[in-house]
Amino acid sequence: MKQLLILLLSFLLVTKIEAQILKKIANRIKDDAAWRVSNKVDNEIRKGVDSLFEAPKKIKNKKKDNQNNNETTITQNPANNNNSTNNTNGTDKINAEVQDGNGVIQKDGFITLELSANTVFAGGMLSITGESIKHENFNQVEITVSGLGTTDTKSISLNADGKFTTGWYAPDKAGNYTVTAKSSDKKSTQSEKFTVFELPKLNNWCDENINFTNKAYDNLKEQVEQVKSGISTKDKDELDKKLAELKDKVDAVIKLLTDLNTAGKETAHLAKSGKNLPPNFSNNLSQLNDKLAEQRKKMQQLEEYNNHKSSDNTICEYLVLVNEACAAFSVYTNIECFAIKGIIKNIVLDKGVPTYTGTINERANGLAQPNDFALKEPAKIFATALTDAESLTTKLGTASFAGDIAQFATDVLIKKYCGVFKGSLMHDYNIKFRNSEGQNWWTYGVEVKAVLSLRYPKEKGNGKIIKMKGNLEGNGTKFTFFQDIEKVEDLRKLNKSMYKMQVVPIRTLTPLAVSVATSERDIMGFGAIARGIATPAYFNFLVDAEYDVDAGKIKLFITKPIIDFSPAVANQFIFLMIGPDGLPYIRHMIFPIHKVNLTLGSLIKSNHEFTVDKDSKFNLSFRGKGNRHMGDKSTERETDLNFTLTAKKE
Repeated sequence: MKQLLILLLSFLLVTKIEAQILKKIANRIKDDAAWRVSNKVDNEIRKGVDSLFEAPKKIKNKKKDNQNNNETTITQNPANNNNSTNNTNGTDKINAEVQDGNGVIQKDGFITLELSANTVFAGGMLSITGESIKHENFNQVEITVSGLGTTDTKSISLNADGKFTTGWYAPDKAGNYTVTAKSSDKKSTQSEKFTVFELPKLNNWCDENINFTNKAYDNLKEQVEQVKSGISTKDKDELDKKLAELKDKVDAVIKLLTDLNTAGKETAHLAKSGKNLPPNFSNNLSQLNDKLAEQRKKMQQLEEYNNHKSSDNTICEYLVLVNEACAAFSVYTNIECFAIKGIIKNIVLDKGVPTYTGTINERANGLAQPNDFALKEPAKIFATALTDAESLTTKLGTASFAGDIAQFATDVLIKKYCGVFKGSLMHDYNIKFRNSEGQNWWTYGVEVKAVLSLRYPKEKGNGKIIKMKGNLEGNGTKFTFFQDIEKVEDLRKLNKSMYKMQVVPIRTLTPLAVSVATSERDIMGFGAIARGIATPAYFNFLVDAEYDVDAGKIKLFITKPIIDFSPAVANQFIFLMIGPDGLPYIRHMIFPIHKVNLTLGSLIKSNHEFTVDKDSKFNLSFRGKGNRHMGDKSTERETDLNFTLTAKKE
């Protein structure tokens, strides 16, 4: 995913030729009832935060019970018992996770886990990385790999920044395995699954990739046919010509995948003959297998997207669908093919994949004979695939896989057959939460930028009311977050007693943001599928509009979100809670963030009509803004929302 994001952004911003293409493309909280629902959600959020102090209350009760020589057991969520542990002085188990249906999630401990691959071939190495909290005696994590009746556990020291890394060699026995990482305080775990394959699994490993590639091309042809019904004969011929050029590239992709099928079969045959598989080759095969699986997944997502088709599409919407299909086809094929070529080159040159330092060479020195598999056979088996990969990437060039069709659709056909309004929108909001004494204990703010695109067939643009369809697509560009949980009601009252709790902040995490909307260079929807997967804090809404020509007014209606902020768009607070027993407890709180459809949707709904201006050259444009402020310094919740919008007809 990180590679896709980096390559996608570079695809949009770096090379001069690509920039020229994209420049051309670029030149192309609910109503009151909903806010009552929102208020109910926020009350639930408050309850979730209050539950953080259940543990201190139970410690307090424990002390009282100890005075009566009674032992109290503090539990529990049976599902989380394996995530909790006894303290050295006998302090009882702490609830590992509390979550209400709509708000804050809080957990014991903190641990992240990431595997270098989802699959690995027998003999290959898996890289295991992650992060926990390093504090005094909390300085190690425990890593366990289990599966097929075997368990391998080891402790890994944390670096100064809390990160860890280790390597694990796959056994010869194929099957499903699980990596489990336990946090430094032993209170939290994360698990990831992976599969060990035997080399015979290489037989026909590209069949699904071939199938999805053919389906993507067939879908694009279908969209092109829809467009051809509404354009001139000359434009049809040009579109057919460009589709034929794309077919040549598709055939080259199929040829490369077919070559990889052949190489896989030959590799499996050699492995069955008893020759050893050295780490370099095994690791490269595992990476190649993962890359093929990733490409299959993306092409399947493209197919699922194309299965959702509107019944009332105009030629303008079909042109956007053609553009979108080309974009996803291009991004997925370009990135994956270049990556696949690099891995094949490593195989041919017997070049190791950068991984856990030193272990590959150490393992290689102990290889038993015969080792001619490592030195001779891979280069021979994958030579044809490398030649075809190099030929394909040369054909792709910088114009992208399906760039010619996309450019023709946006630069020629949309301008010729469609009227288009394009504009930009900025939206920000800030929410403050206060306790009963008016003290601010939680504040968060969000800023977003988006691109608005409205389209309509020119042939239908002569009536009194022009109906338009379009998209509002953007990203979160800035997130701010403040918390002072010691001012929450329960803890504030508790700290006035003899049972004081100390909160020691460790880390505050806000969502990843970008400085601009990634759609700004591509406001007709080019690559929206890829952007939705690869760019942070992304949203994309369908928009309807009505332009009353006589009245000079445009009304906007956000109809439904294609995608909105994911659950990953949340603020996080990691801290130590030190109770009366003097022991530190690592706590991890996840604070939710409203989805854009709730906040911006409310403003647009109550500020949805805009005046259309006409300059001396009869160019049309409209602009507007909205604000909503609820609550004040005397209320428990105060909210301020704003947006500004500018758009013009091209």
